Amino acid sequence: MMNEKTGIVTTALAAGPSSYLTEEQVIPLMKKILIDTTGYAVEDIYLDETIALGQNGAVWTSYWVKEKGGNERIYIDVDATTGKLVQFTRFMDDNPKETAVGIISEKEALKKAEAFINTVAPEVQGHISKANEYQVDDSLPPQVMNHVFHFVRVENEIPFLENYLQVIVDSQGEIGSYSRKWYDGELPSPVPAISAEEAGRRWDESVKPALHYVYTGEQIGKYGLPQKKMILAYAYDEKAPVFIDAMTNQPMTFLGESISQQSPMIPIGTSTRTMGKEHKKLTDYEKSEKADEIARTMFQAERDHQTSGSIAAVSWDGFGEGSSSRATAFHYVRPAQGKEKAMRFHLGMDDYGEVTSFSVEEEHSETENRIYPNPIPYEKAQAIAADFIKKFYPDRQGELYAIHLPPTEESKKWLFQRNGGYYITFGWLKQGIPVQNLETGVTVDPVNGEVKGMYTFPAYQSLEMIQGQKAGIDEQKAKQVEKGNKELRLTYFMPYPEWRNGTYLVSREPKLVYRMVGDDGVVDADSGKWVSYTAYKQSKIPEDIAAHPHYLELLYAVKDGYFPVINSQLDPDQPVTRGEFLRILLKAQQSYDFFPDEYEVAGEKQFFTDIDKAHPLYETVQDAIERGLIQATTSNKQFGPDRNLTNAEANEMISRLLKGSGDKKGALSVFSTGQPTKIMTKADVARLLMELKSYADSTKQE
Repeated sequence: MMNEKTGIVTTALAAGPSSYLTEEQVIPLMKKILIDTTGYAVEDIYLDETIALGQNGAVWTSYWVKEKGGNERIYIDVDATTGKLVQFTRFMDDNPKETAVGIISEKEALKKAEAFINTVAPEVQGHISKANEYQVDDSLPPQVMNHVFHFVRVENEIPFLENYLQVIVDSQGEIGSYSRKWYDGELPSPVPAISAEEAGRRWDESVKPALHYVYTGEQIGKYGLPQKKMILAYAYDEKAPVFIDAMTNQPMTFLGESISQQSPMIPIGTSTRTMGKEHKKLTDYEKSEKADEIARTMFQAERDHQTSGSIAAVSWDGFGEGSSSRATAFHYVRPAQGKEKAMRFHLGMDDYGEVTSFSVEEEHSETENRIYPNPIPYEKAQAIAADFIKKFYPDRQGELYAIHLPPTEESKKWLFQRNGGYYITFGWLKQGIPVQNLETGVTVDPVNGEVKGMYTFPAYQSLEMIQGQKAGIDEQKAKQVEKGNKELRLTYFMPYPEWRNGTYLVSREPKLVYRMVGDDGVVDADSGKWVSYTAYKQSKIPEDIAAHPHYLELLYAVKDGYFPVINSQLDPDQPVTRGEFLRILLKAQQSYDFFPDEYEVAGEKQFFTDIDKAHPLYETVQDAIERGLIQATTSNKQFGPDRNLTNAEANEMISRLLKGSGDKKGALSVFSTGQPTKIMTKADVARLLMELKSYADSTKQE
């Protein structure tokens, strides 16, 4: 409601835990929501009092599963006080439909989304924008088959970009997901203390984008292999002035901090090795020796040979694209010495011999319900983390800098319980310029100051592989380009949650600010052109297959990541090469769980003469030999990755895939149709993938 004297919008907040709905009360409420729960049973339900994910207080979180058959499941979250729907996601069995007739249009999908909102959140009517009128901070991947709608909150004709309702409607017109990010507390007065003209002048003089190496999407190389595109761009980080406070006329950061000038990025040391050092892979033996040496010198520990394995990690960017990495995990034991108790830990090391993780193994009883009396100051924890990281990266100290992100007093308890201590963040520099989203985090025990863990987020490209670039324009020119693609608007603003350490640096209260609103993107520092993230995501939706007879199969192939779309074009009748198909089939083997019973070893003497170590398909061919998709050879034989794929060759690889994974049904005949010498197009391969997917689904149900 609005106070007529102050113009302040308020919503009543819950009094506290005593007013929470009980489990017995919320389950019937969930069943009354416009979500079909017929045939589903509650597998798990719990009260979550964490203030996170855009919510204001406690929610009841529930997980529902199909009672009879299928892998379908539903997640439903409701407000613990009001019972209103906060979040909903439905995961369906992704069974291909026989025809494309039922795929819903965007106009029809919008009607479904609006009707859903009218039912589950009727009180927001008159307080939200038109669908997708404003861009929001959204990391969803491009939606090839679904329709995504964002309804931004608007109060007093002022948009609140961090508050919105998101509705995803699937291709068949079903509501697949709903999310409500809505602050229920008091909003600031809608009357600014400064005019738009004053704010514009202040923005011109105080807001300063800085040079960063920024990931701007995937470039598709030969054989459909993705390559990460990093450019030098003018952008903003969490410590940069980016908004103008409409009440104080002061510059403000994404975190809601008032700032007079940006603090310099000071490296923790001077040593660097990104220049002039060859970036080459190590053998398993070399990695093992290097890890053992680190364990001995840093921790006086010896290898625990009873434990081994690997660590896989994925880092997601703002486009919903992931960068995966795999590291070998080496486990160690340090015996008890004097006052120091015994310690077990692992080191994760990537193929280039870089330590990517360190983690102390603790019993659950040691961490459960842990109390942290009189924690050490954040600054001391930061110094401890810096000393620790210097030992791990003695030759890279000039490429690392500490990012000062102290938690508030209110958030420390939750932070310590969730992460086990302070989470200290370090950024990476390329020739003195920060690389966005490449970070190393160190967890420090808040009582004894011991380091409990370290993790480096997988880079979209390693520092060595990022091409050094020089700026062709200055920051003033960059600001002019930004102003050409956005406009300064009065908005409500919620300080961004600092997800890297799960806490907030300032009170989590909305503010009234002037900020640039419009297309999401950055300014290329070399060309001076605007790089639109919105246009990039849109370019991943194919526009040349609507009339194709294999339209549905092609859609599924794109959705599942088998075919890259470039500039909105798929070119469905283009021939597929043997190299492309090998990449596709390896991905299908993993996606559909066709794992071989035995693995071969692809030695250097059992390889193809036209696939050397510098070839982009070298690792792909290695994997394919080990998984039995192609035959290793000891003779002078070529693979022919650039030859167009024939029907017979495709069927042979699929035959090896099915036989290797224990096919007992004679299903090979399904794939052995058509003329053997026919050249396979993307549409043909999409049809094969659909049949392979259907076969995989049928075997799982038996």
